[in-house]
Amino acid sequence: MAIFSGIAALVTSAVGAISTFVGGLGVIGSVVLRAAVGVGLSLLAKAVSGKNNNASDAASFAVSGQLQAGGTVSRSIILGMTATAGSLVYANTWGNEGKTPNAFASQVIAVADAPIKSLLAVIVNGVACQIDFGNPHPEYGWPVMDYRKDGADYLWLKFYDGTQTQADSFLVNRVSSADRPYQASRVGYGVAYVIATSRVNQELFSGFPSFKFVLDGMRLYDPSADSSVGGNGGQRWSDPSTWGGDGDRLPVVQLYNVMRGIRWNGQWLFGLQTLSERRLPASHWIGQINKCRALIDGPDGKEATYRSGAEVGVNAAIQDAVNAILTACQGRLSEIGGTYKPYVGAPGNAVFQFSDADILSTEEQTFTPFFGLSNTINGISASYPSIDDAWSMTEAPPVYNSGFEAEDGNRRLLSDVSLDFVPYKGQVQRLMQSALKEARRARRHTLSMPPMFWALEPGDIVAWASARNGYNQKLFRVDGVLDQPNLDVVLDLTEVDPVDYDWNQATDYRVPVSGSIATDRPAAQPMYGWQAMPATIYDDQGRARRPSIKVSCDAGQDDVRAVWVQVRLKSSQSVVFDSNATAYAPPFEWVLNGVFLSATTYQVRGKFVPYSARATDWSDWLDVTTPDVRFLAGVDFDPYEGVTGFDNLDDDLAHYQDWLGSGLRDVQTTIAELDARIADLDLGGAVVRDQLRQQIRATADQVTADYTHQVDVLAAADAAIVTSVTALTSTFNAQTASFTSQISTLAAADTAMTSRVDTLTATLTDTRTGLQATASTVSSLQARVTSVDGEVTAVASALTSLSAASSSGDVNSANFRMSVMSGPAGYSRIGAEARQGGAGNFRSAAWYLDVPNDPSLPTRFLVEAGQFVVVAGGNLNNPFVVDGTAVRMNVANIGTVTAGVMQSANGKMVINLTAGAIVISS
Repeated sequence: MAIFSGIAALVTSAVGAISTFVGGLGVIGSVVLRAAVGVGLSLLAKAVSGKNNNASDAASFAVSGQLQAGGTVSRSIILGMTATAGSLVYANTWGNEGKTPNAFASQVIAVADAPIKSLLAVIVNGVACQIDFGNPHPEYGWPVMDYRKDGADYLWLKFYDGTQTQADSFLVNRVSSADRPYQASRVGYGVAYVIATSRVNQELFSGFPSFKFVLDGMRLYDPSADSSVGGNGGQRWSDPSTWGGDGDRLPVVQLYNVMRGIRWNGQWLFGLQTLSERRLPASHWIGQINKCRALIDGPDGKEATYRSGAEVGVNAAIQDAVNAILTACQGRLSEIGGTYKPYVGAPGNAVFQFSDADILSTEEQTFTPFFGLSNTINGISASYPSIDDAWSMTEAPPVYNSGFEAEDGNRRLLSDVSLDFVPYKGQVQRLMQSALKEARRARRHTLSMPPMFWALEPGDIVAWASARNGYNQKLFRVDGVLDQPNLDVVLDLTEVDPVDYDWNQATDYRVPVSGSIATDRPAAQPMYGWQAMPATIYDDQGRARRPSIKVSCDAGQDDVRAVWVQVRLKSSQSVVFDSNATAYAPPFEWVLNGVFLSATTYQVRGKFVPYSARATDWSDWLDVTTPDVRFLAGVDFDPYEGVTGFDNLDDDLAHYQDWLGSGLRDVQTTIAELDARIADLDLGGAVVRDQLRQQIRATADQVTADYTHQVDVLAAADAAIVTSVTALTSTFNAQTASFTSQISTLAAADTAMTSRVDTLTATLTDTRTGLQATASTVSSLQARVTSVDGEVTAVASALTSLSAASSSGDVNSANFRMSVMSGPAGYSRIGAEARQGGAGNFRSAAWYLDVPNDPSLPTRFLVEAGQFVVVAGGNLNNPFVVDGTAVRMNVANIGTVTAGVMQSANGKMVINLTAGAIVISS
């Protein structure tokens, strides 16, 4: 009969109740026997005919794709491999990325209420993704590679299996906030959970991401791996630390643990609670476990015959869970004298043989040769949680049989079943095929047999040789045994045939039609028509002056703003040109305005830069060798060739100028940061604050002399600050002279800082002309150590800034700054600048000393001035001068000269050293 739930109601010998109900079999006895032993045998046919009225009341174990939240979410356990959306237990936004506040969101999602083995995969927003298990972030966890853009990660996962004994420090120290605290007491011992952290990116996320987590479930006891009960291995029921193995995914192992009761840390979670080992005969259970473990051909090679997995809510009826597990393995469960035995898959060998002569002919016999139409099926459709479809419930290819349909009057009679515990596509089709074939076996006999048949139990297989029925050792399954008072036995038999379970992977398997599980963002646009070739840059007289590279690409590409070009030295792979500012416009070819060495092999690649935020891909690297063009026309010599760190000199100079010019801004930023910290502490309320203040003032008419000294000390749970401000001010009418000194110290979780800023100012206004002049000097010292994303940086700086200005627009300034910073990107730097004029219209002279921490970068002494002059001992007759057009020396004493061309001042004599030629003209 139909067997998807097998004998879902326990098949029983029913000795007591039935034997006392009727003295002999008779018509009533036959009906009672069938009622007692036949429940579940035609469950599939009942579903077709609408007789399975309680099916809608059964618990569902389909994969949960909806994240649950709230205080009424029931506990659940994970059996085998399955997926779940889990339940939300905490969420918060936090942290800055650049100038973006609350750039990160972290969700804590419980996935099981008992420890499990591992997180296998993740499905984000309905799309199966790949996890970079090999390169975890020290705080955020494993990056999700599908959410990696331009080398930056935007989604991370961190997994706890339920055995953790401490709260996650990342949640406690980084994600937690005053509004949404995450306390160190939130360990979650016994709860498996995932921390999902995402970073703001409008292209990748339209909101908070949703997840389904693919899990390898809890460790179970497998009697076949316990040598003390007849298995092979070191597992012991009394020691859960020995549990776990391939049996965790086998349905009979899962059923055994449900029958014994699933517990964690001594607490019952699900299943029966008092069933002893003796009521589950180990030798029989081990045999059925091994039938599940036996290898069979599958779509991806050899696989276990029966596997199962699902999330089981502890509020589900135990019977529903048992039925669902049995469904996954063509299983039945019989109860014989208080012991329980499962039978899975194909029928075994016959344990008893008999003939017509053994049947008690004096007693009534019944025979059902075929089903009624209402209990007949000739096709099956099934839904299952498809791994290939991101664990969504998917329809398997239906199984039809034209021969069966012809036997049923050319009717198609379908059964539709849900295989919640079976995510394996090959197993689903094997179950469907064998179920349909067995469901067609309608022959059923009820017979009275002599006492020698008392040894038979429900689930046993017998062989019947019957000339009357045309049986030649035909196999039958014992579905019921009724012991009579006179020691006779009534047997209820249903025909079976092992051939129903035959499977030919090559001919029987049908490839399911699966939806795409690729990332649902538009595919990245490749670069089309990319070419690179040598090129030459010419001067205004048409002379070849510089080697270069010309690149080109296809025209007619929509949504393209520019072309991003990168050039690297083939020998060292170091990038020497990187620009995304090449406008995409006709003729769609460009000579690169970069500094390239002559006769040198480079590699060039490019990609489109769109107006929108869509992704584009780089082209392959193309080799190109620059032409042999030298800096001086007609001379095979370049005085700058081989000078390292020289290509981006203009950018470097701008960087130095900005660093020196930002000194005062940095001082102001530091003061503003301290003010903000103090304000935050005040607003926080949990602050101990004290203040010392002194003031002396003398005033006469328009003359004032003032002295103020104020010290503030603040202490809170997360910071301590001390500030001392001393101010001296003298005024006479419109004239003011002042001195201010501010000393501050700060100690907090992420920062330790000490700073001192002294400011002197003098201002005078001429009462006759109205002109005003101001002179000021600022001196600052600062030492600071900060911790950002686990990286500690130390910075020390000193600044002296002088300024003299008048209302007529005359501005002069001088700045001297020293700064040192630790870390790979750190440096030691000194700079000095003198400047005259206002913003946008000034002249300056400056020098910079720079020692980078990166050993691949050169140390540097850079001088920037309209004229650089070196004199020795006050001798002004022979200065060394650089004026931007040439290096000038009146007298030179040089051991070796390397040059391209040497010529006289009037050009009458030219010595081309490279060409080996001397030209003299009159």
